[in-house]
Amino acid sequence: MLTQGVPLSEPAATVPSTSKFRLVVRLIQLAARNIGHNKRRALLAGFSVLLGVLAVTSLRGALNGLQQALRQEAIASQIGAIQIHRAGYLAKIIGTPLDLDFAADQAFLDKVRAVEGVQAVAPRIAFGALVSVGEQTTFSLLTAIDPAAEAQVCPLRPDRLTAGRLMKPDEKDGLVLSAELARRLGAKIDAGDAGRVAVLSNDRDGSLNAVDTHVVGLNGLPGSPGMETRLGVLQLRHAQELLRMEGKATELAVSVHDITQVDAVRDRLQAVLGKDYEIATWKELARTVAEATALQDRVLGIVTAILMVVALLGIVNTMLMSVLERTREIGVMLALGLRRSEIVLLILAEAAIIAAAAAVPGLAGGTLIVRTLGQRGIEFTAPGGGLLHLHPFVTWHESLLVVLLACGGATIAAVYPAWRAALLRPVEALSHT
Repeated sequence: MLTQGVPLSEPAATVPSTSKFRLVVRLIQLAARNIGHNKRRALLAGFSVLLGVLAVTSLRGALNGLQQALRQEAIASQIGAIQIHRAGYLAKIIGTPLDLDFAADQAFLDKVRAVEGVQAVAPRIAFGALVSVGEQTTFSLLTAIDPAAEAQVCPLRPDRLTAGRLMKPDEKDGLVLSAELARRLGAKIDAGDAGRVAVLSNDRDGSLNAVDTHVVGLNGLPGSPGMETRLGVLQLRHAQELLRMEGKATELAVSVHDITQVDAVRDRLQAVLGKDYEIATWKELARTVAEATALQDRVLGIVTAILMVVALLGIVNTMLMSVLERTREIGVMLALGLRRSEIVLLILAEAAIIAAAAAVPGLAGGTLIVRTLGQRGIEFTAPGGGLLHLHPFVTWHESLLVVLLACGGATIAAVYPAWRAALLRPVEALSHT
């Protein structure tokens, strides 16, 4: 049972480091041999670990894809990676103040584009207005956009539409409403003169003004609750005419070449534009996405813990049964000089080997599932309308963490069986039948 060389019973203080290494190797070899003698039970325990690792890897990949899709949806279809406003605007954003505007001429836009990391810039105006169709009138929060510039900053904005289209760059006017707001007003898409929509708002100086337009698209679903039902999108030039803000904007949406460098780009923009402007990244503007991501991670952590506990129960059962079946064998090892601590290490090594041998194929299977779904993609309608494109993925450090979690958990799970084995008395163990 024991190989030749330094006796396992030699005091630890006198064992050279090379002999300690040989001791560890022998314990691992002995653990592997013991597993080979109990293949069926080891396979059952390993299978539970394999399924646990496969499930955790697949869930992590799917959640990564969902979180990326949510971030992408917020960045590329609504807010952009960065937004630029006059200082103090965000503190008053609920009131959509028009007096905190700035000149969005070509020179200023080129100045922003010249900052390292900036990809494209789109001017906008956010304002409140009354939208009227016939005798029906209701309040709406409108965002005026330049269709050509917006397509570069938020290329996924058309995906939010559930009917119709966005305004074309060469169109003089055009309006996108929420499906629920259009239903309340009785507004129809491209209904001709009979479907003209009046938009009324106070201009920058507080004077009431109005423009005539038509509905070209709808976003969201009828019956959707919340402020989403009040949102609309208007042609920028038409809004500037309505608000008497020719060449002006209240907001610049900015896209970046590398979203992971968004904070660095923000700092460079702040340095170039100075304290008269405030620069905010998508993480500050879309806090609900960040909060949802954090909540999803916590839920996945709980699910992972449950799956691992269920999987590792098989390890505990296997090690306990192994100790009971090998009582005489353990007694022989103790009688020959094997320390109790070495018995503990032997049982823990067996559990770690079983977990590692099962975790690797489990990880391979989960990674294969995630990569297959990532290449094909998953598309579904988000709550309130719009499309989400999911591409599941797992990173290498997440994969490594899952394997380490399985092996570490299995080792911890085997502590009790190992402790039971170490408490055996050689005489009683040898007389065990």
